[in-house]
Amino acid sequence: MTAPTLKRVKTANGFTWEVAYAGMIKQHSQSWQAIIYYHQAMQCYQRDAGSLSALLHNPDSTQH
Repeated sequence: MTAPTLKRVKTANGFTWEVAYAGMIKQHSQSWQAIIYYHQAMQCYQRDAGSLSALLHNPDSTQH
């Protein structure tokens, strides 16, 4: 899984912020919204990076 990204993009209606993580792209019109979501995604990424259980997506940790 790749690290989350945060970027400012120009659209037909002006600028917006895009946060990409885990195959999703969230768009926010206000920077504070994008920054909060980005930091939450980074916490998830850092917690799960390199974790076999995160890759297996199995909530039952007894089967690992």
